[in-house]
Amino acid sequence: MKSRMKPQNCPNLALLLVFVTLPLRCLAQTAPASQSTDLQEFQYTQPKMGTIFQLLIWAPNQQQADDAAEAAWARIDGLNKTLSDYDPESELNRLSRLTDHGPMTEPITISDAFYLMLQHSIEAARLSDGAFDITVGPLSRLQRQTRKTGKLPAPAELKDAMSRIGWRNIRLDPSAHRVQLLHERMQLDVGGIAKGFTSDLVIKLLRERGIPRALCGAAGDIATGDAPPGREDWRIAIQSLKNPDQTSDYLRVHDYGVSTSGDTYRSAVVDGKRYSHIIDSRTGLGLTSRIGVSTVAPQAVIADWTATAISILGPEKGIAMIDKIPGAAARVITLDDRGNEKVFESKRLTEFLVPHPTTAPTPQHAP
Repeated sequence: MKSRMKPQNCPNLALLLVFVTLPLRCLAQTAPASQSTDLQEFQYTQPKMGTIFQLLIWAPNQQQADDAAEAAWARIDGLNKTLSDYDPESELNRLSRLTDHGPMTEPITISDAFYLMLQHSIEAARLSDGAFDITVGPLSRLQRQTRKTGKLPAPAELKDAMSRIGWRNIRLDPSAHRVQLLHERMQLDVGGIAKGFTSDLVIKLLRERGIPRALCGAAGDIATGDAPPGREDWRIAIQSLKNPDQTSDYLRVHDYGVSTSGDTYRSAVVDGKRYSHIIDSRTGLGLTSRIGVSTVAPQAVIADWTATAISILGPEKGIAMIDKIPGAAARVITLDDRGNEKVFESKRLTEFLVPHPTTAPTPQHAP
């Protein structure tokens, strides 16, 4: 039997949502008490896509909010059946299996959502010069083994996995929404982009249902709609890389995406060395340098993949990349072996920061 959702209706309180998987939090501030509004605030939480999805919905009544949330959960479940690399029968895995015995000899038609995801992914790979690459599935599976066993893959395993990756082996046919994988034993993994992509589509769905004031968050990836009543924006709290229980700053956004990427919670330690869940396809292993990236972009899907790409590229190259993406911005924090932080910011970041006095390390701006 399906359990009924239990929304929290709290129109007179500031609501703090903690996204525990990655270091990013959202503070959704309500309208001042002196300002009347016909809308009420509702919060919903569900485990989806291997993480926790949270919705903030402003609606005239609970029934409309409940119906909208049910539609959002159904949309997320449908996308998970398309994009999951854990579900053997997902559309993504069924496509990958077509290369088990060699490259695909001809393209096949795929769903509109999957095709759109692949379009975003190839554009991300192009703009990041391959730092973001959804063909790293073979390496992702080795990295999961490392987290379970505490052992790095054997050199032969690593070499074999690295021989099977490369985003240029994905060929799209826009005329008929078809795709062809051009290498044997490929395995796609959209984990670095799917939650932002999904959150964007949830906000789009809610807007189509007459609910433009909403927020959808999944771990460190957030998509926002119009701001709450009586406010000009949503406030997103960025947690410190060094001290995850502390907030380092607040971002102000609406109709935008925000993402944070880092190894605060998910990493493996092998022989005293820390390996992030973020994989560098140049080495085949998780990142070993401590880095936290927070990005802002006109779409959550862009914020999602740029956070991953910057983590791999590093501060200088990563910020140079995001400065070329219209409307996007980033903050990068590195942490050395002694625990010293170094902060880098892109040119546009100040447009999104809530001004306040700070004693944080002086940001270094790219030239």
